[in-house]
Amino acid sequence: MTEYTQVTAFCPGHISGYFRPYITGNSLTSGSIGAGVVIDSGVVVTATTAEKTTVQILQQGPSNSLILIAKDSPVIRDLLDDLHVTADVKTRCHLPLSSGYGLSAAALLATVHAINALMDLRLSEEECANRAHAIEVKHRTGLGDVSACQGGGWVVRKAPGPQANIVRIYDDHTLYALTLRPISTSPVLSSPAKMSQILGSFPPDIPDNPIDIMRNSRRFAEASGLISDEIRKVLFACDANDIPASMTMLGEGVFAIGIAAGPVLSQFGTAYPLHPAKTGPYILECR
Repeated sequence: MTEYTQVTAFCPGHISGYFRPYITGNSLTSGSIGAGVVIDSGVVVTATTAEKTTVQILQQGPSNSLILIAKDSPVIRDLLDDLHVTADVKTRCHLPLSSGYGLSAAALLATVHAINALMDLRLSEEECANRAHAIEVKHRTGLGDVSACQGGGWVVRKAPGPQANIVRIYDDHTLYALTLRPISTSPVLSSPAKMSQILGSFPPDIPDNPIDIMRNSRRFAEASGLISDEIRKVLFACDANDIPASMTMLGEGVFAIGIAAGPVLSQFGTAYPLHPAKTGPYILECR
């Protein structure tokens, strides 16, 4: 039995380039297939022993200042209820929420790993992922991000669920991402009309390198009907400079490959420099 009173964990985020949802009666076989990239920026969670569960969502601002943006999270609270534990949970991230960076999945995975160490639950990494995935599918905050965020690299998910066939491609491409405004994932994933168009947009071939993942992502974005006029302007600017780019799924934003993408995306807002993550969630500190 551990004697920790506080554990801090990190989980990388994930940009999904394209996806196809699969919803069954079993959370472990529900989810999505598709491809994207696990990014080196994500969510840090600090879990502290407490008799009553409290949750705070913090945004890391300029000069590393922390801004409280939510005093609770039904998703994280549901995860703790599922684990039959109580704790004080604080999450913090640098990237904007609800913007296609898989931060909901990252928060869930970081939380379950922190709680697992804090409470000595002795869950395996696979069990941690299964618990986080089930909560995310239940709340429709994402379908494939937990599966992707178990590890690093560019990710091709060939079947739904966290224990399905997942191919990871590791490289050092520099990425840039731009967020125009947050959007909520749940209304899109819960809309039969939007889901029907998304289902028909899925590219048939399986990519084996980052450039092909970007190419398939752009084909999917174009066919999905999700590209807004504002995103279209950014994509056209990338096209004019021969920069592989597509829409973040699901987020009102764009991600692109290469150093040259930074100045181009910066014309439209804050361009976040990113790299493919080397690993999935891990413990930062126990005390």
